Amino acid sequence: MTAVLNIVFAGVAGVAILSALYYGGRAVIRRGQPTDSAYNVGRLEARRSVQIDLIRALASIVVALIFLGAFGLTPRPVEPLISPTEPVLVEATEVPTELPVETIVPTDLPAPEQAIPTAEPTAVPTNPPTDEPTAAPTNTPEPVSNTAIVSSGVGVWLRATPSTTGEQLEWLLDGTVLTLLDGQETADDLLWQQVQTETGLIGWVAADFILISE
Repeated sequence: MTAVLNIVFAGVAGVAILSALYYGGRAVIRRGQPTDSAYNVGRLEARRSVQIDLIRALASIVVALIFLGAFGLTPRPVEPLISPTEPVLVEATEVPTELPVETIVPTDLPAPEQAIPTAEPTAVPTNPPTDEPTAAPTNTPEPVSNTAIVSSGVGVWLRATPSTTGEQLEWLLDGTVLTLLDGQETADDLLWQQVQTETGLIGWVAADFILISE
């Protein structure tokens, strides 16, 4: 019970100290803030708030001192000290010197166990027949078609015809992967490459704006 009271008193005193610090700090902050308003109404309210915070801080300090005093006045258990000079009496118990020993002689002995016949080892052929290895089918890799990546800085138009005036089918962003087709033509001072997009759309792009990868 005493230990519980000590914990309660210490906890309440700690909370009171924190409350005193909180209200005291808030009073200092409010006192330093400017309060300009008509007819000094804001200044009076600020002064009243500062006074209330100071009163709360003082009350919290008083409560903390009361509970700290109560914590110091609560009795604490004192463990008894045993002086090393005092002899410790131990009652001696008599130990019998001679113990009766009973000898038990078995009358019926089990018959000797019969020998268990062991199976003769069977001959194992030295050269067991082995299956002839069969040739595993080899998978020949299929040729991979050449691809290209759009690399112009911003992108390039996929056109229906190899010309700068051809119909614009789709705007291809940088990094778009294209499949190269067989068609190549030169028009408007540019080399045009026939390609196919990943969505299956076929058109022409200027070869200067794509990066061909094997």
